[in-house]
Amino acid sequence: MATPRDPFTLHYRRVPGKGLFAAGGLRFRTEEADLCRDHPALLDRVPFARLLGEAALWVLWPSTAAIWAFPALLARLSVDYAILADIGLFLAVQVVTMLFYARPLNYALVLLGNRPLQAVVYLVWAVWMWRSGVPGKIVALAVWFPLMAFGIAQVIFVTPFLPLLKVLFSRAPADQALHQVARRHSRSG
Repeated sequence: MATPRDPFTLHYRRVPGKGLFAAGGLRFRTEEADLCRDHPALLDRVPFARLLGEAALWVLWPSTAAIWAFPALLARLSVDYAILADIGLFLAVQVVTMLFYARPLNYALVLLGNRPLQAVVYLVWAVWMWRSGVPGKIVALAVWFPLMAFGIAQVIFVTPFLPLLKVLFSRAPADQALHQVARRHSRSG
């Protein structure tokens, strides 16, 4: 009988001198030895690939929140204000996700972070906007979704704030998420 696949287990590769890279290119500088030093018994109970997977998923919250919020913002605001509001939401969620980790929210992200589902929702919004007589907003949807879904916007929005985030949290977002996940597992085990 086959065992069910853990949705959080992540395949990664180690690149000497550069860190660990998850599928999709997310880079972690934290390695097993770092977690063993901070949480000695944790890796005996929880595989490192699972911790990485939970952290990699947690890092998607800012873009996922921004993707889901944008069509509703666009329906109520002009394109420029909707973009500014969504960028603000993205940055706020970025900071919040670096402060804590909640496993139940990560389970919700398994569904909400599904890019094909998001694309279908954007298509429905686009049809509604077309029928509402605002075809210009469809262009905003068509541009915004791929920018967020493929990580382009994250690079644009987070990169200028990365030095500040590293001062506040001492780690880049992916490594901060990994340490939050490890801390949570250490407390619950």
